[in-house]
Amino acid sequence: MTDVSAAAAALVSARREGSIMDELPGGMPANLGEAYAIQDGILAEMGEVVAGWKVAFTNKPGQEKMGVPGPGAGPIFASYVLKSPATVRMPDPGLRISECEFAFRLKADLPAKEGDYTDNDIASIVGSVHPAIEIVNRRMSSAIPMSGVAIIADHGGNGAFAYGLGTEDWQSVDYANHKVRQIINGEEKATGTGQNVMDGNPIGSITWLANHLKLRGYGLKAGDWISSGSAADMLPVPAGGSVKGDFGALGTVEVIFS
Repeated sequence: MTDVSAAAAALVSARREGSIMDELPGGMPANLGEAYAIQDGILAEMGEVVAGWKVAFTNKPGQEKMGVPGPGAGPIFASYVLKSPATVRMPDPGLRISECEFAFRLKADLPAKEGDYTDNDIASIVGSVHPAIEIVNRRMSSAIPMSGVAIIADHGGNGAFAYGLGTEDWQSVDYANHKVRQIINGEEKATGTGQNVMDGNPIGSITWLANHLKLRGYGLKAGDWISSGSAADMLPVPAGGSVKGDFGALGTVEVIFS
């Protein structure tokens, strides 16, 4: 049985110190339930405002690769939310994995509801959509195999979140066909579309998240950022490098590593 408190405390310390562990005190979670229990412990231990949530594994290939049956969630803490162009201090051994994502800002709390939330429920509280980059980072070294369970336990894999200027006309975006270019050190390295996110429906990421959080006793609030899942590739950025997400008419977002 995993010592959830010990694991959560160690992961919080590692995040604050920028350190990497070869083994997790308290033991690795054996399943998703234990992984989310550790994440809940992190939420209590961090003592920070939760500014939003990330959704991961939003397509079948990603779920199969990570060995999970569906999407995953992780918190985004307020001090790690950055306005583009953003500078992030993450030297080696930071992971610096970049993901270009459609991010949504909520304009209202999601009311309590009997039964499951629907996309229509979510549409009523979405205020805007933004080009965004999530920086994925791990507090555990390669000695601990990467898996969905390990990522969920480790802050959901979140290292930082950067957003660009968005639009309140979020419903007019054809997400499934909206092209995203991922540019690292000035060179295009990948392209993708919202088709990679919940079969072209990023709002479905928020719907899944709302129902997931409800089971854990949390809810979505006005002002929350929701990073809906990677529209292109998960690509590393060299220490001292930069990554830019070009979302066409939706704008750009950039992160520079120092």
